[in-house]
Amino acid sequence: MTEIVKGGNLPVPGQVWRIAVVRRAAGDGVPEVDASALLLDAGGRVRGDGDLVFYNQPAHASGAVRLLGQVRDEEQRVADWLEIDTARVEPGVRRIAITASVDEGTFGRVPGLHIRTISAATGEQLALYEVDDASTETAFVLGEFYLRDGAWKFRAVGQGYDSGLVGLAEDFGIEGRDPEPAPGAEPAPADELALDDGPAPEDESAPADALPEAIPEELLAKVRAAEAAVPARARVPVQRPAGVGPRSDAELFGGDFPEFVRGGKGRTTLTVDVPIPAGYVVVDSTRAGEGYFCVESLDEKGDPNGLLANTTLADYEGRGLLRYDGQSPLRLRVGAGASAWTLAVRPVRTVEELGRRARGRGGDVLLYTGPAGHLSSRLRTGFDHAYFLVQGYEPDGSDHLLANVASRLPRDGRPLPGGPVLVQVESADGDWSLEVRPPRQSRFWRRA
Repeated sequence: MTEIVKGGNLPVPGQVWRIAVVRRAAGDGVPEVDASALLLDAGGRVRGDGDLVFYNQPAHASGAVRLLGQVRDEEQRVADWLEIDTARVEPGVRRIAITASVDEGTFGRVPGLHIRTISAATGEQLALYEVDDASTETAFVLGEFYLRDGAWKFRAVGQGYDSGLVGLAEDFGIEGRDPEPAPGAEPAPADELALDDGPAPEDESAPADALPEAIPEELLAKVRAAEAAVPARARVPVQRPAGVGPRSDAELFGGDFPEFVRGGKGRTTLTVDVPIPAGYVVVDSTRAGEGYFCVESLDEKGDPNGLLANTTLADYEGRGLLRYDGQSPLRLRVGAGASAWTLAVRPVRTVEELGRRARGRGGDVLLYTGPAGHLSSRLRTGFDHAYFLVQGYEPDGSDHLLANVASRLPRDGRPLPGGPVLVQVESADGDWSLEVRPPRQSRFWRRA
């Protein structure tokens, strides 16, 4: 058995493999984890919805990939088992991605997540990859089997997503409609799956004991026993004088005040000298020229406590959002090399509304007042890797992660609560687009 790190790969000889996605069992703050697989073509895309093997579609029509079931041990550790038979893999399939997802919570709360590959013929454990850097992700591509020069290899991927199984599958081309069953696609009956205990279905090409009825101790040697604490953010409602009601949705987030505008060049720290009530305020910033540009708010000690601009885009124009306590002086620090810049601190009433769609470049803040839905977001950039972050804020201080992806062309989607919600595009080194869609109702994703 070989332990490999993220990005590592090795050949996997043989024809039939069994893969275990191992972690601590759900409960005591640990979310439920679902294992799945995607059969991908040479372009890294599925050929149709049938190429997703998951809880509602546990067997591929070709028989090449199956979800076998689940086993547990007495120490509350659990593994979902999948099987890949390369003799049945169709010619158009070049990669098989092994994935995991959670419906509630994040993988930062899942101790001991790792994937292990075992030969179905011999029981030999071929590869182990442990995920040790999970945080806010709700889905992972853990590893992939891929064809290279006519031979199959395994690669540890460790790519996280913050859009759950639905967003991850869409990124590989799944449409998520309710398709007609593919010819020959007959999911294994429930009584043939090893769900909590008992053996997995027999395979005539492998010894009856090739798939263990319980997780071997050595298989679980890398499982961590303790849950990583993920503290929730404190929610502090906007304070408003007694008897004074809001005049608009925007005023639920903060009152009115005179605009503060300053210009400068290079690195500077400044204090906003206009009276600002407690609540959210927006900071518009422009920078002429190229190079790194950063704007951040400072606490009473002069330490950064909020990022309002952070970019290398040329001739930048953007908008950031911060929450002001109404007490300590509001101080801002600008880092712009030798470039000229302008800052403007303005009330929330100056933001534009987010309708069904919006496009922009760099940071921005929009006000959403519609019903609950699903926010899809995309970023297009010339950088090999770009960080794309979109957050939502309610008047009481509740926050929602709406996109959090690091890749060249990230596409993400998350539930959007009913308005009013301030939607902040915080990190976007490129052109972005947002689209609000109705909540998902497709039976394709609904658990059978």
